Amino acid sequence: MGLQSRLCESTYPIDRIAAVVSLLVAAAIQGGCNQEAPPLTTRPQTETESPLDSFQYAFHRGEWQQAWRFSNSVLTQHPDDVETLAAVGRVAHEIGEPQTAADLMVDACHLESFANRLRLDQAAASLLAVGRIDDCMELFESSLDKRPVRHDIRRKLFDMRLGMEDRRRASVHGHSLVRHRKFDISLLLALSETDSRTESPDAFIEMAKRHPRDKRPLVASGRVQFDQGHLDEAADAFTQSLQHHPDYVPSLALLARVLVDAGRDSELAALIRSSPVELKQSPTYWLAVGDWCRNHEQPRPAIRAYWEAARRSPDHREAWHKLSLTVKQGVQKDTGFPAELAETIAKRSQLLSRFSQLKAEFVKTGKTSSAIAVNIAKTLQMLEQPWEAEAWASIAITLSPEADLLAKRTRDAIVAELKKNTPWFPNQTLDKLNATLSCFPLPDLGDHAFKQPDINIGADIAGTSRARFANLDNKANIKLTNQANARGLDFFGRTGDDLDRPGVKHYQILGCGGGTIDYDLDGWSDLYLAAAGGTPTQRNSASNSLWRNIGGTFIDVCGSSSTMDTGFSQGIAVGDVNEDGFPDLLVMNYGPNTLLINNGDGTFSDVSDQLDQDTMQTDWSSSGAIADLDGDGLADLTILTYGVGKDPVTRECRHESTNIARACSPLVFPGAADHFMKGSNDGNFIDQTTQSSAPSVLGRGLGLTVGSFDPNQGVDVFIANDLTSNHYWTRSTSGGFRFDESAIPRGLGSDDRSPAQGSMGIATGDFDGDGDADVYVTNFHGEANTYHEQTDAELWQDKTIGQDLFAPTLPLVGFGTEAIDLDNNGFSELVVSNGHVDQYPSDKSAPYAQPMQVFQRQSNGRFRSIGHTIEGSYLNQNHIGRALWTIDANRDGLTDLVVTHQSEPVALLMNETQPSGCWVEVKLVGRECSRDAIGATIQVRTPDRTWTAFQTTGDGYLCSNEQILRVGLGDGVGHCSITVNWPNGQTQVFSELAVQSNYLLTQGDLDAFPLID
Repeated sequence: MGLQSRLCESTYPIDRIAAVVSLLVAAAIQGGCNQEAPPLTTRPQTETESPLDSFQYAFHRGEWQQAWRFSNSVLTQHPDDVETLAAVGRVAHEIGEPQTAADLMVDACHLESFANRLRLDQAAASLLAVGRIDDCMELFESSLDKRPVRHDIRRKLFDMRLGMEDRRRASVHGHSLVRHRKFDISLLLALSETDSRTESPDAFIEMAKRHPRDKRPLVASGRVQFDQGHLDEAADAFTQSLQHHPDYVPSLALLARVLVDAGRDSELAALIRSSPVELKQSPTYWLAVGDWCRNHEQPRPAIRAYWEAARRSPDHREAWHKLSLTVKQGVQKDTGFPAELAETIAKRSQLLSRFSQLKAEFVKTGKTSSAIAVNIAKTLQMLEQPWEAEAWASIAITLSPEADLLAKRTRDAIVAELKKNTPWFPNQTLDKLNATLSCFPLPDLGDHAFKQPDINIGADIAGTSRARFANLDNKANIKLTNQANARGLDFFGRTGDDLDRPGVKHYQILGCGGGTIDYDLDGWSDLYLAAAGGTPTQRNSASNSLWRNIGGTFIDVCGSSSTMDTGFSQGIAVGDVNEDGFPDLLVMNYGPNTLLINNGDGTFSDVSDQLDQDTMQTDWSSSGAIADLDGDGLADLTILTYGVGKDPVTRECRHESTNIARACSPLVFPGAADHFMKGSNDGNFIDQTTQSSAPSVLGRGLGLTVGSFDPNQGVDVFIANDLTSNHYWTRSTSGGFRFDESAIPRGLGSDDRSPAQGSMGIATGDFDGDGDADVYVTNFHGEANTYHEQTDAELWQDKTIGQDLFAPTLPLVGFGTEAIDLDNNGFSELVVSNGHVDQYPSDKSAPYAQPMQVFQRQSNGRFRSIGHTIEGSYLNQNHIGRALWTIDANRDGLTDLVVTHQSEPVALLMNETQPSGCWVEVKLVGRECSRDAIGATIQVRTPDRTWTAFQTTGDGYLCSNEQILRVGLGDGVGHCSITVNWPNGQTQVFSELAVQSNYLLTQGDLDAFPLID
């Protein structure tokens, strides 16, 4: 699902650069130094022959050692004879002197001003055969100085420069090729690929082996390690790369990034001290400097550093993304930056993200869509990159059998404004920005800036106080045991049979979800579980099931409760739809959705006809939520759409090399709009999605959470999308039932490095204890799950690496996730349900069944994976996990978990952790706001600390958590007070509440009441 993770389907063909290298090397191995024999002398060798005659005679007879004896004399007497140099080069090659052979072939090329094209190829092959890739690139550069119209050589040089991570010098040649209309789709995709490395480093590792004194090619390996979060391995590769060439800028710049991410400040200081001035021409270097300044809370120098990166590479998405976020933080902190220019930067950041996502969609759909190519061209027009825009429009014309009229019009409009002397980036906005941004101070990176010892970026720089975690004591022995069978819960909801075999269809990959619901209000949480398994859009699946909790044991009451929905069910939303005090059910199906109203007598009524879904009959709905979005006191609905139509059901995708069927890439299918439905007094829900602003890219919605996540009053909607940027919706300032989307400028669109990820699950909470909402998002294999920390009001920052959460999740496919204080010590663990999308032979990168992960906060402020230490057989086995949500099934104050799977029944993980800390539970009921009070926050105060919790719904991936706020308080707590900030802005304080207790807090009531026993 994630673009960054699927290297075999990258935006730029794998090993294109390696292919260039391999072809040239093969030419050398097969006789790349072969030269025609010099004119043959037929006279027997005599003592009066010249060295040249003797050399030629031996050469013709293939007596290479004999010819070699005369080589030095021949070169001395005929230093400027091209054919002689070439012939001696052949001899050197034959006697095992490949370095000398390569030097002679290069000299021959220079002597004849690169007139002989065959000789140029032979010289290049000779250099590559001995690993001298940098010398080969310099040879090509020299040849282009003399003969600039050799576009095929320029293309090879472009590929090789990119492979050596020298994008700045590669771009010069890429731009020239486009200007001279010597481009193809692969070139255009490679030219604008700034986010991650997509080529294998193997060919460059081989180059380093062949030429031990030049380790520069190892920069390719180091970049791969850096992208995968292996910082120590990356630093080692870059250090080796610099071994004999300490001024190699690509390795220096990337090493600077590694040292910043690792918090190795003393080494960073030494690198900056000894680096050449050319390093400051590298956008990558300025990205590293900007990250260092941002980590050290120096916003003004960070802005300047990110601007230096952005202006040197105006198409670098990450540079503009970080510049946008830092400027927004600066505006909030009154750094003197004009707000209107901040919006200009944010717009460019969003357009670059859209550009990257459109390219990925173009590749995944087979590089044949004229419509996508036109959209790419139009996006480049808005970015004011006319040369690339014209090239993509031209590509679009060639892709359309009828030479699509829209493509022609788009290209004509671009060409009308394009002149031969038009700059590659003619954007006048860049000049305006430079006038302001160049006034910000350059970072001061003198030795005094690094006088502090290397710091713990997981705690101190991550925006948290080391003191907050200093006394953290993880003394509890966490234990989670699967007691589903023992407690009567026997249910296996799945999207099809034989899901553990190859050939899983795309519509079957998501799995089934469920939710916690106390439908009979007896205080014991019940479960509603989705089944699916039939044909999408039809009603022929196994029935969903309602399980009543009687004293900790579950019984199936699906029949007696009339909750037997047989649609192709995916997600379950729980909430009080009609505000009568009894929780209801919204079932998300592939096809028409189902709304079940709780009658209050143990039964439900199907009122699906109250949903405005005439246009949604073939929608693939995933997750949903019931919450009052517009603050009118009535519940509204949010329904995510993963896709539209039956193409995901009928279309078959096959692996390119094996032709074996497997799940399609999500990008094969177009994104779709999610639905916002407004509740009315008559009980109907009207789809008013079109009243809201359209996102820059339609998503493929999977994960969902609804609550109040920023300081502004009102409910926010955060959506995790698959291979498109995530969405963050807030109520529009223009009023009414309208919402604006702003995930990218808030820092929630994806992680720092990617335009989009294969995002699925969401966990929310105050992870770092500073009083605001943080977000954790699970992603596809090859993409780390992302830890978004709210560092300023309404702004989040990717702190994954600093929290030691990057590398552990990279090899796995994360689905459901929750933030749960398993031991009630006052700090939440992050729990993740993992499992690949299908079983595929020879797919060694990620197994189908995978371990569940649990990450626990440590006293140094970082997280540590502790799944292997948790008692219980479930975590010691691998599973094909999907949805994950919370319940306290036995009412012991410890949070339990429910997990669904693709190839095994639902698991009920009972939390038997001992010893555990104190806790308090809160059930909120609104009066002047919606009854479920979604969007409320509470602060629980003790003499030593304050905890913040958020009343949310949606709750992640295809699921609904129990509607109880449970806060772990640690040891030694007797009483607490609770402040409730209701969604309508009202605040109430409930004092002197005993711990180890559960309370009903009703809006407007003066006292807290115990929940029903």
